[in-house]
Amino acid sequence: MRKKLSLLLTLALCAVCTLRVQAGEPESETFIERGRSLFDYGRWSDARHEFLRARDVLAPSDRVAAQTVDFYLAACAVELGSRDAEGALRDFEARYPGSVYANDVRFSLGSLYCAEGDMRRAREAFAKTDYKALSRSRKEQYDIRMGYVEFTDGNYDKAFGYFDRIGPQSEYADHALYYKSYIDYAEGRYGRAKQGFTALQRSDAYRAVVPYYLLQIEFRDGNYRYVVENGDELVRRAVPERRQELERVIAESWFHLGDYNKTIGHLDAFTAAGGELDRDGSYLMGFSLYRTARYPEAAEFLRKACGAEDALTQNASYHLADCYLRAGDKQAAMQAFAMAADDKLDPVIAEDALFNYGKLQYELGGGAFNGAINVLTRYVGQYPDSPRVGEARSLLIAAYYNSNDYDAAYRAIKSFPTQDADIRAALQKITYFRGLEAYSAGDMRAAQRYLAESAAINVSPKYSALNSFWQGEIAFAQGDYTVAAAKYNAYLKRAPCSEDEYAMALYNLGYCDFSRKDMAGARSAFEKFLEAYPARDRYRADAYNRLGDIRYSDREFEAAVGDYDRAVALNTPERYYAQYKRAVTLGILGRTEPKLQALRQIVAAGQGDYVDAASYELGRSYIAQERYAEGAGQLERFIADYPSSPRRAQALADLGLAYLNLGDKEKSLKYYDMVVETAPQSSEAKGAMQGIREIYVSDGKVDDYFDYAARVGMESDLTAVSRDSLSFAAAQKLYLAGQTDAAAKSLRSYVRSYPKGYYLNDALYFLSDCYLRTGERGDAIETLTELAGQGTNQYSVTVLEKLSELTYEDKRYDEAAAAFRKLYDVTTTVAGREDAMTGYVRATLAGGDASKIEAMAADVAAHPDAGAGALRESKFAWAELLRQQDRRADAVKLYRELAADVRSKEGSAAAYYVLEDTFEKGDMDKTEKAIFAYSEREPQAYWLAKAFILLGDVYVRKGDNFQARATYQSVADGYSPADDGIVDEAKERIAKLN
Repeated sequence: MRKKLSLLLTLALCAVCTLRVQAGEPESETFIERGRSLFDYGRWSDARHEFLRARDVLAPSDRVAAQTVDFYLAACAVELGSRDAEGALRDFEARYPGSVYANDVRFSLGSLYCAEGDMRRAREAFAKTDYKALSRSRKEQYDIRMGYVEFTDGNYDKAFGYFDRIGPQSEYADHALYYKSYIDYAEGRYGRAKQGFTALQRSDAYRAVVPYYLLQIEFRDGNYRYVVENGDELVRRAVPERRQELERVIAESWFHLGDYNKTIGHLDAFTAAGGELDRDGSYLMGFSLYRTARYPEAAEFLRKACGAEDALTQNASYHLADCYLRAGDKQAAMQAFAMAADDKLDPVIAEDALFNYGKLQYELGGGAFNGAINVLTRYVGQYPDSPRVGEARSLLIAAYYNSNDYDAAYRAIKSFPTQDADIRAALQKITYFRGLEAYSAGDMRAAQRYLAESAAINVSPKYSALNSFWQGEIAFAQGDYTVAAAKYNAYLKRAPCSEDEYAMALYNLGYCDFSRKDMAGARSAFEKFLEAYPARDRYRADAYNRLGDIRYSDREFEAAVGDYDRAVALNTPERYYAQYKRAVTLGILGRTEPKLQALRQIVAAGQGDYVDAASYELGRSYIAQERYAEGAGQLERFIADYPSSPRRAQALADLGLAYLNLGDKEKSLKYYDMVVETAPQSSEAKGAMQGIREIYVSDGKVDDYFDYAARVGMESDLTAVSRDSLSFAAAQKLYLAGQTDAAAKSLRSYVRSYPKGYYLNDALYFLSDCYLRTGERGDAIETLTELAGQGTNQYSVTVLEKLSELTYEDKRYDEAAAAFRKLYDVTTTVAGREDAMTGYVRATLAGGDASKIEAMAADVAAHPDAGAGALRESKFAWAELLRQQDRRADAVKLYRELAADVRSKEGSAAAYYVLEDTFEKGDMDKTEKAIFAYSEREPQAYWLAKAFILLGDVYVRKGDNFQARATYQSVADGYSPADDGIVDEAKERIAKLN
C-alpha cells in the first residue's frame, strides 16, 4: 500500500517543497523593510529587486545591513529556484560566520534540498536547525517540510507527528490534513481517513483527488453500489495511471453485484488503459466469462488464476475443468480437477473434483505409477457415504488392470509363451516408449538399445518411422551428424507430413547440415521446415535465424536481413540474436546509420545475450566512422558494464586509439597501459605497445618508452618484436594448412622461445587444438590450463568449455570444477552460464570432498542466475551432507525448498524426505494427505514407491491393515525394476502384517 503513491499524490508532495520560506527579523532601512515585507508575502522576485536596490545604496561601513541584504538575496535565490542558490547560502556562511541568520541559512538549505528532492541532505540541514529559534511561520514551514521528508522516507509515524503540529488556521492546514489522511488510508485507518478526505472536498488544492480515496474506502467497506454509481465520473476525469485503478475497482464492484457483463467491460477498460491482470483479476475475468457462457475465453483467464494452494486456485481450477470438458480436452480437465481437490478448502468442490480427477485419470490410462488407483482410493476412503462411491469403486477395480509402466508391461509381454502379430505390435510400441523414457532421463545408451530393439520388430510402420526419428535425436545429441541426418531422412521417407515429428525432423536435419557446413542442404531443410511448421514460436524464429546465417555466409546480405527481421517479428527470445546479426549485416551493406541505430536500441533495451556484443560493436563502429568521442564514451560504458567480457582487451585498445585521435595522449596511454597490464600475451598488447611507443616518440621521450617497456616486461627491441611476429606467423601458416604435427612442433618452439610473446595466447590455443587432433589429451589439458591462466581473452569461453569437458571426462574433478567456475564468470549467455554452473556443481560433487561441496553450495546459492539445475543440485547435495551429519532440521529446511518441483530426482527425493520427517513427528493424518498430494505431482517412480510404502506405514499406525496391505501390494505388484530394493521392502512390510 505504501509503495502505490499515485501521480496526484506525487505532485502534491512536490508542491510542498516550494512552500514559502519567511524572513527573519525586520531592519530599518526602507528598501530592506520593503524587501522583507515582500519576502514575507511570497513575492520573491519583487523582494529580490528591493534588496538589490538596498545593496546599491549601502555604505561600506554598514556591515549589519549588508549582512541582512546578503541573507535575503540568498533566501530569494532559494525560493526562486536559482541555480546558484546553494552557492549563495554557502557563500553567506563563509562570509558571516556566527551570523544571526545562521539558523535561517540552515533552514533555507534544508528547504532548498527538499525542493530538489535530496532528502538525505535536507534531513541533515533541518537536523542542524534550531526549531525553537524559528519564527512561528517558519516553524510551520519546518513542520510541513520535515513531515514531507519523513513521508518520502516511509516514516509515516514521524511524518504524521510533524503534520499534526500544524494548526487548522495555518495556510498549510490543507496540505497537512491531506498527508495525515493519506497516512491513515495507507495504514488501514479508513474511518479517520474518510473524515479527513471528506473535509478536503472544500480544498481547492485537493478537491480533484480526494474522491478517488473516498471511492477506495467505500469499496473496502463493501459499499459496491456507491462505487459503481460514482466511479464512472471519476474515470472520465482521471489520468491514465489513475484510470487503471478505478476501472479495476469498478469491475470488482460489479462482480460482487452480480453483473458479469459489466465486470468484463470494466476489466477490458482496465487492460486497455495499460493494466495487467493479476491472479485475482484473472479470476474475475475468467469467472465472469464463464458465467456468460464464453467458455474458451474463460479458460484462458481461469488458467492464469491457478497456482498457489488456496481458495482462489480451487475455485478457478474447478470452473476451468468444466471449460476444458466442454472443449473436449480431458487431459487439461484432469489437471484442473487435481488442483481443485483440496479438502482443506471448500469440501463440496473438493469431493466433486476428486471424483472427476480419479475418473478422468482412469479414462486417460491410469497415470504414472498407478495414479488412478491412488486417487480413487482417496475418494472411496474420504467419502464413503457419497452417492458416487459405487461408481468410484467400480473404476478403482478396473484401474488395477491398467498401467503406464512400460518396463512392467515389457516384462509381462516377453514372458508370453507365444507372440503373435498383435503382441509383437504391442511389444514394438512398448519398447519404443521404453526408449523415450530412457532418452528423457538422459540415458542415451539404454535409449539406443530399446529403440534398436523396437525398430528390429518392424511390425508397425508408425513406430518404425518414429524409431528412426528418435535414433536421429540420439545421434544428434552425441554429435554424430552424419548418422543423425541419415536417420532423419529415413523418418521423412516413411512418415506422413501431418505428424508432429515431421517438421522437427526437417528442423534437425537443417542443423545436421549446418553443423557439417553443408549450407545448401541446411537452407533446403530449414525452408521446408518453415513450410511444414506454422506455429509462430521459438523453433520458427530459430529457423529464420539459421537461414539468415546461411545467407550471410553466402554473402546474400539483403536476404539475410529479411530473415533476421522475420525472426525479430516473432518476439521470442531468439529475437536478441536476430537483432544483433541484423545490425552487423546492415554494416556490411554500408548502411552505417541504421546499423548504429539498431545497436543503440539493443543496448538501450538491455535484454538478451547480445547486449554486451552490441555495446562493444557500437563503440567500435563509432571509431570506424572516426566519431572518436562517441566511440570512446560507448566503450568506456562497455568496460564498466562488462568487466569480464572476452572483448575487454580489444575495447581497451580501441579506447587507446580513440583518445589518441582525440589528442588526449594521457587517456590514450592510460588505456593502452591497461591492455598491457591485463592481457600482456595478446595481439592487442602488441598494438597497445605500438601506440605507447608512438606517443612517447612524438613527445621526444624515447628513453621513457624503453623504461616503460622494461618495467612491464614487454619486448621493446624492434628486431625481437619482428622475430616474435615472424616465428608465430610461420607456425600459424602450418596450423592453417592442416599440417598438425609440424604446426605443433613449431608452436611449441614459439611458446618456449617467447614466453611473453605478443602471440602467446594464439599460439597456446592453436597448440591445444593440435594436441586434441592427435589425441594427446594430457598435453591438450596442460596447454588449455596455461591459456586459461592468461586472463580473459577472445579464447576464454572456448578454452574453458573444452578444458572443463576434458578434465571432467578424465575424472580430474577439482580441475574440472575450477574450469567450470571460471567459465561461468566469462561466458555472456544465459544458457552458457547455467551450463557452466551445472558443470561446476557436478564436478565438485564427483570429487566427493565435503568441505568443497559445502563451499560450492554457498557459492552457487549466491548467484541467482546459476540456473535452476545448478541451484537445485547444489542445494540437494548440501542437504544430504546435513542429513549425514545428523543436522536433520537444517536438512529438512532445504528439502522443503527443493520439494517445490518433483520432476527432478532431487525434487522427488527432497519431497520424500519432507514426508518422512512429517511421519516421524507422529502426525498421521497430515502425512497421509501430504503423500496423496505428492503422488498427484507425478514424482519419479522410485521416490513415489518409497512414499507409498510410507503411506502403508501410516495405515498400520491407524490400525487399517487392509488398506496398508493394499498399498504395500500396489508397490510390490506394480513397481519395477525388482532389483533396486523397493519391491523387497514392500514385501517385507507385507510379511510383518501376517
